[in-house]
Amino acid sequence: MDQREHARLETRDGQAVSLMGVKFAGDLRGLMFEASIEQRFCNPGGKNVEVVYSFPLPWGSVLLGVDVVLGDKHLTGAVVEKKQAEARYEEAISEGDAAIMLEKNRDHSYSLNLGNLAPREHCTITLRYAQTLQFEQRGLRLLIPTVIAPRYGDAQHDGGLMPHQAPSHSLTADHPFELELRLHGELAQARVASPSHPVGVAHGNSDQGSVLTVSLARRESLDRDFVLVVDQLAHGSVAVAAQDCVEPSRVAILASFCPRIRTQGISSTAVKVLVDCSGSMAGDSIDAAKRALQAIVRQLGAGDRFSLSRFGSTVEHRSRGLWKATETTKLAAQRWVGALKADLGGTEMEAALSSTFALAQTVSSDILLVTDGEISAIDSTIESAKDSGHRLFVVGIGSSPAETHLRRLAEATGGACDFVASGEAVEPAVLRMFARLRSPRLADLCLEWPEGVVPEWVSPLLPSVFDGDTVNAFALFGQLPAGEVRLLGKRSDDDLLQEIGTATLPSRLDAADTLSRVAASVRFHSAGNKLLIGQPIEATRLAVDYQLVTDRTNFLLVHDRPDGGKATDMPELHKVDQMVPAGWGGTGSVMFSRSAAFFETRVVDYQTSGSLDWSGVDAPSVPAVFRTVREPSIKFCAMDDTTIPAFLRKRDQIIDHQDRRYWAGSEHYSGLTPLGVSEWLRITPASEWPTTYMGLRQMGVGEWLVDWLELEMASHEGTLYAESKVVEAFLYLMSRRDTYESLAQSEGLLGALKSTVLRLRGVFASDPATRPTRVDVALVEAMVAVLDGMTASAWPDRVFSLGGAVDEVRDAREAATIA
Repeated sequence: MDQREHARLETRDGQAVSLMGVKFAGDLRGLMFEASIEQRFCNPGGKNVEVVYSFPLPWGSVLLGVDVVLGDKHLTGAVVEKKQAEARYEEAISEGDAAIMLEKNRDHSYSLNLGNLAPREHCTITLRYAQTLQFEQRGLRLLIPTVIAPRYGDAQHDGGLMPHQAPSHSLTADHPFELELRLHGELAQARVASPSHPVGVAHGNSDQGSVLTVSLARRESLDRDFVLVVDQLAHGSVAVAAQDCVEPSRVAILASFCPRIRTQGISSTAVKVLVDCSGSMAGDSIDAAKRALQAIVRQLGAGDRFSLSRFGSTVEHRSRGLWKATETTKLAAQRWVGALKADLGGTEMEAALSSTFALAQTVSSDILLVTDGEISAIDSTIESAKDSGHRLFVVGIGSSPAETHLRRLAEATGGACDFVASGEAVEPAVLRMFARLRSPRLADLCLEWPEGVVPEWVSPLLPSVFDGDTVNAFALFGQLPAGEVRLLGKRSDDDLLQEIGTATLPSRLDAADTLSRVAASVRFHSAGNKLLIGQPIEATRLAVDYQLVTDRTNFLLVHDRPDGGKATDMPELHKVDQMVPAGWGGTGSVMFSRSAAFFETRVVDYQTSGSLDWSGVDAPSVPAVFRTVREPSIKFCAMDDTTIPAFLRKRDQIIDHQDRRYWAGSEHYSGLTPLGVSEWLRITPASEWPTTYMGLRQMGVGEWLVDWLELEMASHEGTLYAESKVVEAFLYLMSRRDTYESLAQSEGLLGALKSTVLRLRGVFASDPATRPTRVDVALVEAMVAVLDGMTASAWPDRVFSLGGAVDEVRDAREAATIA
């Protein structure tokens, strides 16, 4: 028996309705990528079925055509208005005929509807699309999405999908995947690699020059996106032109610029780092995210300011404002990154972004978001981000991140997007992202055409342009112009426009219709559908004329069956399940061995291996599903209760975490309050007090407070204090009777702390025998200076301002109080 028969869709009578496989082929010439996707279906059962298969296409791709082979018949269809296509499709099915409809979904995925696939009938559907790529920081990354990962939220309510469009997933689904890419011209001499799949390469020649062929080295499945990295490229600005395929009197032009933006030294940056720690990031993704974040911390330099936050169902801010980048704060950041876990439940991205936008509002800053982007409510998230005024720089993580979601989010805010596959080196992506972050902000971007040349339409320019990235601009003319087109911009309102790129217009036209149809797609998506200067065109008519599958048009093919071949009843509806992306939501990588027909779990240590080793296993499969995960202890900062000493568990039962006097549980701080620490010490024998920073954490002291002790107090004013000295001084101060009484009796400022030190000095001076043998009074005094202003239920803001970075939130509060 073929062990692969586990991965199939079955009818009610047990017959398989399968997606037999997908074959991908593509050609890359310069910045234009043209590809085909062959999807093979069959119905070995005894009843007619309607198969629905949702799948992704790359960001910015334009569907050029659909070819169908049904049985032994080659069929063609056409793009028509959406409502007309839907009505005709349902009518054809009800009449017993075969029908195929391809529609673009609200989330920019596509759904193929294959109606009345007859018993034992095969159908091969080939989709052809084109995509204009962008060189990024002298390199090229080609991403081919293969699977739609599970997304947080309701696909219908939050994502706007119809029930049949919402993807379903199966842990046993296995859809074969084949791929062959051909790189032409100068690209054939470039260095290529795939961080997602093992590939083979072969050099050859064609009538048009050199060709580099890239193919999969073994049988693969649709469980992860295919990524091809092409580097060592020398790219300059260029322009190409083609006759419009609908209106031959017009000429479509694509001008691609490689901006050169001059900088004056290394500019400083202010960035708020927000990392996704939801459940979908578990396993491979959180490991990649942590590597990316460590690389980000290493890139921070003098003059930079940053904050750290993580989110899932809730958001947790490591700092209330922006820290100055110092050795102290970078060490705290590295420790925070090292402790990250994907343990925060769902992916409430919009709320997390809103909370992060609110940090340090008095300082101009950007957001650096690290996530897989797997949410349904992307539209509202984009609108919220646009309103914030922040640029979002996004690092997409995992084997199948939501590319379209993340690129839309970055583009809408004037930021940029990069991706890191599981096991891929993160340094290149982080270096590219920081180059963009430090790139000067440009305003009033515009194109300057040759004198006397006026385009009928020009595509909108992106709100941000970065040094070394490609800027693509489309235009439509009445005839082929000659000369040069310049890309201009200025750094501020007071500066003059400066040239940041120039391209020479071509002298001949490309015979293919690809360029004009890609340009028409850009025209369709132009803001407000004001497609031609002085000549508005109805968007649906434009899409139909250029045969574009859009949110207003569908591809439709109806095959009239002979009377004897028509279906006599309505077909059974079957949705093709998506594979669960490899590494998604797991704590490692799980392999499926077909020869043994059982799940084998392999936990990969990426920190030591640096790459994945699939040797001896047929193909990567799905996350761990038979693994028991112990829920972390809620009471002691996610520490397992078996690792906490018995005396700490006993004291924890006495300290009531529901009492806000003793325990704080806000997004800024989670742990014992000042009164809570004093109460814990009051009821605990001194012999059982902790002596280490870890002991403080186990006691219930929050992470921020422990970091302040370890990173600030331990090296106060150039004096290095031993860990035991710092812990003892802090506990001595918080355990004093006058400290406890001042906290217990008042919710106001703790002014008594200052007098505490004065009294200590006086007592020690008059009677040296009363001096504690190990407590350092100077260290206690330094702590008092910072803790001045704490209340019974809250630690002062200065505790959370590592490296001397004054919290902008506090400044804003003071300004508001004065006002």
